[in-house]
Amino acid sequence: MKQKSVIIKSIIIIFSIVLLAQVYTYKKTNLTGEIYNREFNQNVVFYPQHQDDEVLWGGSAILRAIETCGQDNVYVVLVSDGLGVNVFKDEAYKNMTKEQKKEIRDKEFKAALRQLGVKEKNIILLSDIDKDSKNRFELMKKIILEFENNLKNVTHISHHYEYDDHPMHIKNGQVLKNLKDEGKVKDALYFMKPQYVKFIPEKNRVIYQVNDMSEYNKVKKACYEYKIVDIENGRHGVGYISAHSYFDNLLKSPNLESILSDK
Repeated sequence: MKQKSVIIKSIIIIFSIVLLAQVYTYKKTNLTGEIYNREFNQNVVFYPQHQDDEVLWGGSAILRAIETCGQDNVYVVLVSDGLGVNVFKDEAYKNMTKEQKKEIRDKEFKAALRQLGVKEKNIILLSDIDKDSKNRFELMKKIILEFENNLKNVTHISHHYEYDDHPMHIKNGQVLKNLKDEGKVKDALYFMKPQYVKFIPEKNRVIYQVNDMSEYNKVKKACYEYKIVDIENGRHGVGYISAHSYFDNLLKSPNLESILSDK
């Protein structure tokens, strides 16, 4: 019996070593090729279009920003209220108000950001600033310029302005790209979905990944916040239901890469 216990413990140890080895060596076989990353400026602002974009395309980048710039200097600005997801067409939500649906989505969003270490005071919801706005992209532009002019050395991160399959992501990226081209913003990066990385030259790829199991678990837990179903506490798992394939594909990677472009 004692010998059996020793064998089981040995198997667990070996399995743990193999898992850790995968996390540290995956970069050698990464499908995106050579690993590039770069330092952020003193302050970093992420502009996800929808709830869940921040972790799907920027989880590891947010961790790296916090590690290198400090929690006080990392901000996340949510552009859309996220009410256009097909989930809300279900019969179960037909009697809900827009505010009730928004609360469901924002709970998931804020919970995921807590797992990543973003301070709540640094989370900005544009839908809370202007509930009646028909064009949040104008408000996004205003917020970008406020950060650029009020803080020193800012790195702004939006969606890519060309390579994406979601029209709202592209419009989101075009706001930042236009400001960059006009010289009103000095430093900009753009989220890339993995299927579009091939269009970006390797020298322009900026890739962040988890460095250890602690970081891996932070991103994983942030993803799982979008999967929680606890109706009594206002948790409906909307993010995972609406984008489950993206979550599943991200979690297949032991390094949980955030792939960005600097052009």
